[in-house]
Amino acid sequence: MLAYEGPLAETNYSRQKAKEMAKKFIPGELCSVCGDVASGIHYSVAACNGCKTFFRRVVLENRTYSCKNNGDCIIDKSMRCSCRHCRYKKCIIAGMDRGELSMERRRKRKKLNGLEGSEESWETEDALINLLLYKETLYQKLLLSSAMMIHTSLREALDMTQIAFNDENHTYDERMDPKYPTNFSYWRAKILTVLVEWAKSFEVFSHLIPEDQKRLFIHTAFSNLVLAEAFHTPEKYNDRIVFPDGLCGFRNVAQSVSTDGVSNKTFGLTPTVVAVINDVLVPIRRMRLTKVEYVLLQAIIFFDPDCLSLTKHGSQLIAAKRKRLLDSLQKWLHQQTKDSIEASTRFAEILLRICNVQKVAAFKRETLCTIETFELMQPHPFTMEISKSYPDFSYF
Repeated sequence: MLAYEGPLAETNYSRQKAKEMAKKFIPGELCSVCGDVASGIHYSVAACNGCKTFFRRVVLENRTYSCKNNGDCIIDKSMRCSCRHCRYKKCIIAGMDRGELSMERRRKRKKLNGLEGSEESWETEDALINLLLYKETLYQKLLLSSAMMIHTSLREALDMTQIAFNDENHTYDERMDPKYPTNFSYWRAKILTVLVEWAKSFEVFSHLIPEDQKRLFIHTAFSNLVLAEAFHTPEKYNDRIVFPDGLCGFRNVAQSVSTDGVSNKTFGLTPTVVAVINDVLVPIRRMRLTKVEYVLLQAIIFFDPDCLSLTKHGSQLIAAKRKRLLDSLQKWLHQQTKDSIEASTRFAEILLRICNVQKVAAFKRETLCTIETFELMQPHPFTMEISKSYPDFSYF
């Protein structure tokens, strides 16, 4: 009888191999990569948790690094974070097996919940992170829903007792017709509409007085708009912003027709699109921002106690929520790296993105106001209400 060589057999083989390798581990053995105390056999070699997690992230997230020296940096317990290129090279030399991660990658792809283009799904021990990931799934569903109509005004949206994110009647299950005509104006307004519903789904937001709700959303809406445009563009593109239906905004003004099958509805250069690409999309691609990091960054940007027009009570509630989010991000990064220096560096790298996001948001608001003033285009009224109200409640 021939042996079955499908996924089940591969899984059983991987588990058996892991058990056999674990038996060979000698407590107190040193990490084959950095020389620290090993925690066990990881990816076929004795390794500490820090090097195990580092190797896993590089492979699963397809990261690439370069060495500032000659590619022969010293990698030991004290210097392992000094050069990621040489650390990964030493992982390979030590015998760490990329093949052992193939099953993990497949498991992740099976947990996409119908989200096309995503390459990661996380199960964490942090209830707040899990909630944010769940909200991200709903965000994608509402964005593509034909039943999710664009709000006519912010006050109307905030006063509605129904919250789309809390819908239990499958109201928003039907997807938009692929042939439904859209443009940049449509998607800006649709994203802002879904962001309002996302904001309303947080319990702390419901505890704010109506005016604080309005102030906070106007203060942060365009920042989360540009971050969402960049992050949800398929990872393979660094020269364009791609919206859910395939509508593209290119960096290059000469590129007005899509030749790669993304969409036959593409547009040329607009200054705001270029700003989102250069100052938001490219940097988060370079740093390989993960979905967990994105949903935390999105919420950290939104719950901003520095919105000057908030009441004292509102500011205190928002500050407490942001602290919880920052704590979750720090703990998550530490769990992933098992190295306090690397975790702190990554933490700072993520938070430094906020400044650029806010600058691009300001530029987008100003550009939209100019466009409307000179009647160059017709931005959606909902978008313009939020854009024009910003100076009344905040500054940047």
